[in-house]
Amino acid sequence: MSQQNGNGRFQVSRRDFLRIGGATVAATAATVALKRLAFLQSMDSIDNPLAFYPNRDWEDIYRDQYRTDYEFSWVCAPNDTHNCRMRAHVRNGVITRIEQAYDVSGYKDLYGNSATATWHPRGCLKGLAYARRVYSPNRIKHPVVRKGWKQWIDDGFPRLADGLPDRKYFQRGQDEWVQVPWDDAYNLVASGMIEIAKSYSSPQGADWLKQQGFAPEMIETLKDDDGDYAGTRTFKLRGGMAFLGATRLAAAYRFGNGLALLDNHIRGKGPEKSLGSRFFDNYAWHTDLSPGHPMVHGAQTFDQEFNDFWNSDLIVMTGLNLVSNKMADPIWWQAAIERGKKIVVIAPEYSASAPKGDYWLGIRQGTDTALMLGVAYLMIRDKSYDADYVKRFSDFPLLVREDDLKMLRKDDLTGAAVHLDAGETWLEPDGSNAQQIDEDLVTTPVMVTKDGRLVTLTRTVVGQHLDDLLA
Repeated sequence: MSQQNGNGRFQVSRRDFLRIGGATVAATAATVALKRLAFLQSMDSIDNPLAFYPNRDWEDIYRDQYRTDYEFSWVCAPNDTHNCRMRAHVRNGVITRIEQAYDVSGYKDLYGNSATATWHPRGCLKGLAYARRVYSPNRIKHPVVRKGWKQWIDDGFPRLADGLPDRKYFQRGQDEWVQVPWDDAYNLVASGMIEIAKSYSSPQGADWLKQQGFAPEMIETLKDDDGDYAGTRTFKLRGGMAFLGATRLAAAYRFGNGLALLDNHIRGKGPEKSLGSRFFDNYAWHTDLSPGHPMVHGAQTFDQEFNDFWNSDLIVMTGLNLVSNKMADPIWWQAAIERGKKIVVIAPEYSASAPKGDYWLGIRQGTDTALMLGVAYLMIRDKSYDADYVKRFSDFPLLVREDDLKMLRKDDLTGAAVHLDAGETWLEPDGSNAQQIDEDLVTTPVMVTKDGRLVTLTRTVVGQHLDDLLA
């Protein structure tokens, strides 16, 4: 029972409180239950619950999270060379999200060839997170130049006996950066280009290049038809991989051709003889990739596309960590895994690709070639290779000279031989998609046919093309 204390307040015992509280909770629960039953009872007469729902404003809030003002597509070109097209969504002038464009199947080359929808999705996590780079607090938003390089210009471009500036002006990795206004940055770049073009537009400039160790073949490319040297030919316009993605838009190569205007300003040769920059291929002289590619294939990085995984029953990966370094292409590898294809990863380290393979061969560093030669020996000894495939798609049937162990070529022969000339068009087996063979892609190795004829081939005559030629 409750009783009034000396202060005029009622006191309730613990037993009474629990008894009263329990009765209150029970009454409340009963009331809620009855209301719920009444509500559920009324649902039977509602034909469209969604239309009956009293307030759906929360759905607008949910949709508003993904509302954007506009979107645009762009080419993602970090240092993995994929150049995937991505789609960015913008709200209030800020990129809110990035997603894959899913339009690879709409691409077409000059001959009308298009990719299949199996190329989707084309992109990776680096591209999806690219906005972080755009809005990074570490992003440089103003021109900066090396302090030493700017000092070299301010000192009047002094040079040593071999034409190179003193190394004190060029301390890359150690020098400080100096912020300059945009107009000053433009003037510094223009001054440097004019100085270089003038300095090497002379026999003295060619002699400087020789002292600096440049190959005579490169120095010869500075000459015009009159045998005079053009310093603009020394310009090398190639940025990092990220900037290569911009060349398709900013036209850095067109700028290289436009340097003919600078050459004309310096040498006054006129529009017919003025020269822009020289475009050596990026790998033969840049050494970004192994020189073995152009030496073996006759073209830089000529190898199969990853989409050819689709046609493979066994994939052997060596010298590549596909998961970490080619993030846009493992879709083909994943498709191979889903279809039960076998995958072998050969790497000294337990890379991110290793656990995705059926086998991992942790070989010693530098023993890749020995392993491959051993496997090739076993395949030849046991005749476990596909003879028809080897003849149609490899260089095994080509003749090799005994004196220098090089492939026999058309120029080594005195008699006439069948040959597909450079520039001649060839067709797909179905007669479609005529393409042009560029001069720098043509090779002329020789093979012997069953009837003893000597036939010279180009690197494009494989498979059905080879069958047609030998028919």
